[in-house]
Amino acid sequence: MRLTDGTSNTRVPGVVAVMLVSAVLILGLEAGVHGAVFQGASESELLKTADEFFREVARLRGLEIKGTVKKGVKTKAEIAQYLNERVKDEYDERELEREGKVLRKLGLIPAEMNYKEFTLKFLTEQVGGYYDPDKKTLFISAWLPLEQQKTVMVHELTHALQDQHFNLNRFIKQVRKIENDDMVLARQALVEGEGMAVMFDFVLEPEGRNFAQLPNIVSLMRSQFSAMDSQLEVFKQAPEYLRETLLFPYGYGLAFLQRIRSKKPWSAVDRIYSDLPESTEQIIHPEKYFDERDRPQAVEVRDPARLLGKRWRTTYRNVLGEFSTYLLLRLFLSEEESLKCSEGWGGDRILLVEETGGKGSVVLIESVWDTAQDADEYFKASEVWISRRFPGAVKAGDPPIGYAWAGNGERHLLQRRASRVRLILGLPERDAAKFKIF
Repeated sequence: MRLTDGTSNTRVPGVVAVMLVSAVLILGLEAGVHGAVFQGASESELLKTADEFFREVARLRGLEIKGTVKKGVKTKAEIAQYLNERVKDEYDERELEREGKVLRKLGLIPAEMNYKEFTLKFLTEQVGGYYDPDKKTLFISAWLPLEQQKTVMVHELTHALQDQHFNLNRFIKQVRKIENDDMVLARQALVEGEGMAVMFDFVLEPEGRNFAQLPNIVSLMRSQFSAMDSQLEVFKQAPEYLRETLLFPYGYGLAFLQRIRSKKPWSAVDRIYSDLPESTEQIIHPEKYFDERDRPQAVEVRDPARLLGKRWRTTYRNVLGEFSTYLLLRLFLSEEESLKCSEGWGGDRILLVEETGGKGSVVLIESVWDTAQDADEYFKASEVWISRRFPGAVKAGDPPIGYAWAGNGERHLLQRRASRVRLILGLPERDAAKFKIF
């Protein structure tokens, strides 16, 4: 599910990452940037500063500039209009509605939330500037003071340099076609982590330090995000799931790159673009990428619409991944339990099945785990999760085969076979028997 910064396509089960629009993730760093502090910069000053900083970014990153970057200065209203147009280009309204249905069914957003409307507000409130890889253009915000513009520029100009060398659209848009937001989020973590790394190096270089020396980087980023509550009203209102997914590419991506940059030069990072990370699991646990590669397993699922009948259609397919699985469990389990029970993730598939002309909708998550023990831990955690997600439902079942919960005319099923676990939410009572066999 996805999120963005100004390049093309990340995800928070949704659109928030699809555009790589650079959120105002200045993280309180403006006070420490190079040079004097300017205020009231003109458009010509902003454009000149961007040219100077592009050379600085290339030096810090160790990549040559292959060409000039087109630039433009935009008002907040113009950026908001651009984002709305990009959303319309990337998604039809039905797609956003379906994503919203999935998130509501899982309890990740409030039942009353207008997902499309909130997502647009969430996106446009944060944006401070962005690099558009389609137009090969850096758009600079007209309303931020220049001292804040500096770190935004460094971050976004890093994206421009990445695009010149690695073609950002190539590996972001390709993955979207295979309906795998977990892979998109992992690749976005590489892109955004690098943007943050260069930005931190820009700030820390006068002190003789670099980003690889920063301790507890994910915790640091999370605390800075929390500090944004007082400044950004929509961000403050956002469900934890959306906030954490926004954090992921920046915080976890930066930590992922720390692993390699603490030992090797930037040229080692260049090679990652020829062997891209495939899952958030590899980002969270860098050893599963750099040491013994743990590749995600493709999970094939028999279309549940065939069992439900002619009026039903599968309208949404995606991959949750380890990070979203962890966030899902954390709704009703402790931090420690959620981390432990998501760590053995091996692969999954999530589907939304809708009734044509009706209000019925079913969410199915089928996952495969590294070992039978990992599957058992997740199965037991999911049992607790369902009981707390639907506290009024009556539970019945025959462990270790599975459980069923009945309430409000619906059935929720939890089933396990060896290292495979299936979770089905919102089945019509009359159709539950069709899913007894796993």
